Formats: sequence, C-alpha cells, structure tokens
Amino acid sequence: MMEVSTIIEQQCALIKDQGTSVTNDQLKTCLDNIVIELNQDKMKTNVATIQQIVSSISFRLKNDQAFYEAKLVDHQLFLIIRDYYLDILRRWRTGQVLDPMLGQVFTQIAILFAELCFHATDADVDLLKQLLIHESLINEICACLKDIATSGKHLQDQHVKAIDYTVRAIHYLGKGRIDIQSMAMFCELHDSIVNCVCSNYFASMFKQIAELEKLNEAQTFLLDTCTDYICWHDAGHYNDTCIAIRTALLNIFTCWFQDQLLSFHKLSRVAIQVIGQLCITLIGGNASDEELFPQPIREDYCKMIDQISSILNTIMESETVDEITKALIRVLAQNLYSLTMTNDLRTYIKSKNMIPLLLKLTNIEDETIQFHVYRILASIMTEEDMKTLTNSTKIANVFLGFLINLIDDSSMIPRFHNLLRSLKILVQHDQIKEELTKQGVLPLLLRCVTESKFDLIKVRLSALEILLALTFNDDAARQLKNNSEFISNLKTLVTSSTNRHLQRVAENLLWKLEIEETAITKSHGISTISHVASKKYDIMLSYSHSDKELCYRIHDCLVKDNFRVWIDRDQMHGQTMVAMATAIENSYFVFLCMSEAYKQSAYCQSEAHYAFERQCCLIPLVMKSGYRPDGWLGIIASGKIYIDFSKLGFDVAYEKLKNEIIRYRTNQVQSTSTKKSFRHDLDVKTINPPVKSDEQYPLIEDYPHCINQWTTDHVRSFLINEKLDCLLPVLGNMNGRLLHETHKRCKAHWDLMFQTFKAEVTADNQQKLLTIDTYIRFLDVIEKYIPIVPNDKSKPSTSSSTFCTLI
Repeated sequence: MMEVSTIIEQQCALIKDQGTSVTNDQLKTCLDNIVIELNQDKMKTNVATIQQIVSSISFRLKNDQAFYEAKLVDHQLFLIIRDYYLDILRRWRTGQVLDPMLGQVFTQIAILFAELCFHATDADVDLLKQLLIHESLINEICACLKDIATSGKHLQDQHVKAIDYTVRAIHYLGKGRIDIQSMAMFCELHDSIVNCVCSNYFASMFKQIAELEKLNEAQTFLLDTCTDYICWHDAGHYNDTCIAIRTALLNIFTCWFQDQLLSFHKLSRVAIQVIGQLCITLIGGNASDEELFPQPIREDYCKMIDQISSILNTIMESETVDEITKALIRVLAQNLYSLTMTNDLRTYIKSKNMIPLLLKLTNIEDETIQFHVYRILASIMTEEDMKTLTNSTKIANVFLGFLINLIDDSSMIPRFHNLLRSLKILVQHDQIKEELTKQGVLPLLLRCVTESKFDLIKVRLSALEILLALTFNDDAARQLKNNSEFISNLKTLVTSSTNRHLQRVAENLLWKLEIEETAITKSHGISTISHVASKKYDIMLSYSHSDKELCYRIHDCLVKDNFRVWIDRDQMHGQTMVAMATAIENSYFVFLCMSEAYKQSAYCQSEAHYAFERQCCLIPLVMKSGYRPDGWLGIIASGKIYIDFSKLGFDVAYEKLKNEIIRYRTNQVQSTSTKKSFRHDLDVKTINPPVKSDEQYPLIEDYPHCINQWTTDHVRSFLINEKLDCLLPVLGNMNGRLLHETHKRCKAHWDLMFQTFKAEVTADNQQKLLTIDTYIRFLDVIEKYIPIVPNDKSKPSTSSSTFCTLI
C-alpha cells in the first residue's frame, strides 16, 4: 500500500485543526494543494490517502459550521472523491470483495455526501446536483437497487450501509425541491426504490420488526431509508407510487397489524417509526374526495380504520400514557386523518361513532396528537357537532402554531400542503372562522398568496380558497376589504394569471369584497309570477363539481321538458362570480344541489348565499345518500321541501321535482285562494315537515335559559306561548341552535328577513299575514335567551343570558 503524501498529511492536519483560525480562502488553498498532490503519480487510487482526506473533511464538517459557509462544494476535490466512490461501488456491485479499509472508505464517503446534502442551503443545491445527480452514479445505484428488489442481493452485506447513505444524500438534496424530483434520473431512482419497498424482501423484514430495538444495515435501508424517501417525494407520480405499494403490501400490513392488537404495547420505538412511514406510503395524502378504491383495497382500509380505533380505545381506557404510547398515538392519528381524504372512507369513519374517542385524545398534552385529531374531527363532525365543542380557541391555536412553524420550512413542504388542505375543511365551520381571524391567521395566508416561492396550486390557490371561505366572517371580510395591496393583487391575478383556477378564486374574492353588497341592495322585492316572463331562465343549477354527473342528467331532462336552464358545464374552468350572479338574477328557480362537497365549497356558498339574499325560489336537491344539510346550508334550506335523488331513485325524484316547480308557481298565481290542500307523499322529505298545531302536543312552559339547548318542542312551545304561532310554518321545525342562527341573520338583515318571513307565512296560508309589530315582538322576546358575546355592549345584561353564557 502506498504511503500517504507528507503534503497531504499536512493539509489534512490543517483542515482538522480547530485551534487555528483558518479563513475560507485558506481552506480552499488546502483543498487546492491536496488536488495538486493527488494528480501526481497514483495518489488518486491510494485508499489510505483518500481515507485521510475524507476523514479530515468529515471531522471539520461535524465540528465547524464555517466549512459549509465557505461554499467549497464545487471544488474539484469533491469530484475526485465521488469518482473514487463510484469506482468502489461498481466493483462491489459486480461481486468484488472489498478489503476492510476499502469497505470503510466506501461508507465514509457516502456519509460525507449525506452530511453535505443534509446541511445544504438553496445556494448549494446546483453545486450538489452536479456532484450527485450524475448519470454514471445514478445508473450504478439503480442497478444495485434492482439487484436488491429482484434477488435480495447485497442485503446480507454490511456494505449496503454505503448505498443507504448515498440514497439518503440524494433524498436530502431533493426533499422539498420539486425541480430536482422531476429530473429524469431522479425519477428513475425513485422507481427503483419503490420496487425495493414492493419486494418480498421488504415484506419479510417488516413482519419481524414488532419488538426490535435496533435495525441492522439492511433493515435500516429497506424499512427506514426507502420508506422515508418515498414519504417525502412529491413530484407528480405520488399516486402511482401509493397504488403500487398498497397493491403489494396493504393486505400484508393489515394482517400483521391484526396480530398486534393485543400486544401493541410491546411495539418498540423503531417499530412505531417504521409503521408510520409505511402507512404514509400505503394510504397516501393526495387522494381526491370522489376516489373509489377497488373492493379488496377498500376492505383493507376499513379494516385498518377498525384496528386503529381498537388500539386507541384500549389506550384511552388505561390510566397513563407514556412517551412511547404517545409516539404510537401520533402515528395512528396521522394515518386515520389520511384515511378521511375520500368521501367513501370518511363516511365509514363517521359510521364508527369515533367522535367521543377523538375528543378524549385531544386532552393528551401533545400538540402533534391534537393537531392530527382536530384535523380528523374537522373532516367528520357536522356543524352542530362543532358547536358543542368548548375549545374552538384551542383548535385554532394549534393549527395556527403549525402554520407558523411550517410556512418557511422547505424540508416539510408536503406537510405544509396537507395543513392547508386541512384548513380548507376546517374553515367551513363558523366558530373556527371567527377564532382563526381573531388569532391573526390573515397575514400568514396573505403571505401564501403573494410570495412567489410558494407552489401555485398547492399553496397559493389553497390559501386563496381559505380566504374566500373567511369572507363569510364579517371581521375577516372587513380586514381583507381594507387591504388595498391584497385587492390590487387579486385584480392582477384576474387580468394577468394564465391559471384559470387562480383567476376564478380571485374573481370570487373580488365579488365578495367589492360587488356583492351593492348587488344585493339593488333588489329587495320578492319574486312573483309577474316577474317570470322577464326572466331569461326558468332554472339555475348550483352544484359542486363532485356531483356533476347527476346534475348533468337533471339538466338534460329539464331541457327535454322545455325548461330554460342555466348550468356551468365547465365549472372547473371557472365561470366568474359575476356570470353566476347574472344567472341567479335571471332565473326564477335556483336548485341547490346539496352534498358534503357542496357545503364545503366556498364557491357554492357564494352562489347559494346570493340566491338566498335575492329571495329566489330555492329548491334543495339531495345528491348523496344520507346527506342532511347543516350550518350555513341548513339555514338557507330550512323550511323548504327538498327532493332526495339518492333515496327516491332518479325517475321518481325527477317527477317530484317537476311537481314542486308546479306547486311554487301555483302558489304565486293563486294569491287570493285558500290554503292549498296539495300534499306530498312520504317519499318526499322536508327539512321542516308540516308543523303540528298547538292542540296536537302538550306545551312546555319551562325552557332552558340558553337558546342553544332548546329542542324543536321548546321552540314550538315558545312561539305558541308568546302568541307568535303565525311563525310556526317558518320556525316551528328548528331546534334552538338553528333559531339562534336565524336570529343573528335577522339582526344583520332586518328588512330582508322580515320579507322572507312574511313570504313563507303567506305561502303556508294565504289567509295569514305577518305584521311588522309581530316580527319586532319576536326579536324582542327572544333576546333574553341569546348568549352574551364578550365585549358586545349591544346585548342587554340579564341573569338569564349570563347563565346561558356560562353554560
């Protein structure tokens, strides 16, 4: 073996010397001198020389951050080291046995590369790409991975550790950097890693992990490094990756997991980490709401939900939760959230009645657990469920904290994207809108919208859609309206953006902030039959893209029956809200095509809200089996007959729909006739079914002090006892929470709501008339049951409302 050059020894000693103040220029000179010496004779192939150089640089990297700041990655010395590593890799892969020193250098160089990439800044990326995204190196790594996936070759060799660290280095370099992940060579490497995870060798190793406290070299590579690599890969074929992995491993995992239900408390930290990373690849976080899985896959996902629920229930029945158990809960909660991504699996989770269990989990003092659990709750709880929570402040605080931590962390981009996706669901709930606004979420969302570093769709578009939902909160709308820079940015997006999705949400935001209020005030009158002839359309269909197939079928039948129908067939291409508003103004009927997707869409809420404020004839249609509207949609649809297409079947439901159109028009024409005897049969349900008279059930004299605790019977008794029984057709089928929401709307839109009440009373009985003094008396007598809002001096201070607030 050739001896190490004296000059190289001196330069290496200087690099390692921490007691000497070495400038960046001096470090570069050391590297220059080493390269000059290596280029002489056969020094480049001297293993002892290369080992001393690599050891010196690694020591300096580990103990002095200044070396990273020196920006020396583009130095020729690193290319020499890479080529030396490539030569060892090629020899090892083709079967040559490495002597101990050569094997050691093989791993040391890989660790050096991993260290460089782990600490890389954006300024270093291009230099490291030239070093590591190198065709010959990537080809050799891919060939090695193919050997592992097909025959298990190298897995019994300790030198697989060098492959492990090289893959980690490339992973660190590409993490959060879509431009690198999209490179052809990088994609080829990704596919090779996926094949390793889908192999029988991975499955065999995984089955042995339950109580392992430490992984060996091969287990670390397959179970940890490969799954971690896939978890953070986000360059367009993420869904293809999930399909491949779940096809190969999902059933194997659920069968193995079933065996752990009674012994899960024995799982080691290592096992929990591997389970978490594997589950991310098995479930995936990018499933669309409408996605339907093949039956065997769906059955395994449902089985996984049951298993997670079983373990969490057992944990919460115990008296203590230690740190290892918390780690397991974090993994299970994150995976359960991922399983809420599709409507089908979300419905299954709802059927398991997990809300009480999840609420218990929020009491665990762990922000990550609380974050995941609140995301699940936001996905499965109704508006009424959310109103029973007393910790909306805490929920908003947890999400805001994660948003602050993730917004500038380039290594956590996929989690940041999923956080915004969760927020889009969460802000459908009015309490959360209010709390997020109070706690200062708007500046962070505005950063997401205006800073160019963020992904156009997954960040900027998501943030704009969250802001659109927040405009239904008066305080948020006011702040946004007064932000001239934001308004200017929206106008630029409308006129200059080439992305139709961004244009659409920008136009909707401008509509909400600058146009809607004026447009509503232009029309206070109630539509009557005299207006029908002047309408361009008979019907406007307001729907979510998720329900387009059924909506298109309804549209086509209506057209065949000679109705003039407006529908945005290219909804995903984005009609402007101005066009939508024009369609609403020029339509006699607006059909609200109700589903969970419709309720969660800020676009749909804008349409329904404007149609309601314009006092259009609204007919709610149920698109999905078992769906019942709540929240804002429940208020708008309250008191209206709705047609359940999922329950009745298309043909029967369509006939009922036509009958409902006739009923509306007949009521308008027969303005002096007696109350209609027309009744729908039992197949047509109503959100507010016919109200009983006061002789048909006993009156309740005592009501809870807080209106939010009232049942439907409390509301009816209150109306009759207060001589407000003329309002029974309008309010008689509401519970206290809906009545509270209606009261708020009456306070905000006094004259409009009076006209709405008056019209509904008359529609129920042509002989009845709601007078303005009755309406004012209703607002007055209900006031003492309304909870006091802190710092709201407009509310009278009474003992009843104080007690109500405390409750």
